[in-house]
Amino acid sequence: MTNNSNIVKSLAQEAGFLLVGIARAERLDQEAEHLQQWLNQGYQGTMEWMSNHFEKRVDPTKLVPGAKSVVCLAYNYFPGEVHQNPEAPQVAKY
Repeated sequence: MTNNSNIVKSLAQEAGFLLVGIARAERLDQEAEHLQQWLNQGYQGTMEWMSNHFEKRVDPTKLVPGAKSVVCLAYNYFPGEVHQNPEAPQVAKY
């Protein structure tokens, strides 16, 4: 792992992310095939936006020209407790 990767991972953990990974920015051919099949079967339902910009979804270099890497982060936003106040802000859970 390069020094830059270590720095990015360290900063992400300091910011509170639970997981951080770095991958090469390249077209995801196998995933593109699965996504296309999924969309063709209508599994996106009324979420029509999922069909938009297909190539940008499967190739990060189309979204950000010149990109070399993709930083993937995971953050657990579940508070672990239920707020009793119905006026408290809510975060969607799926």
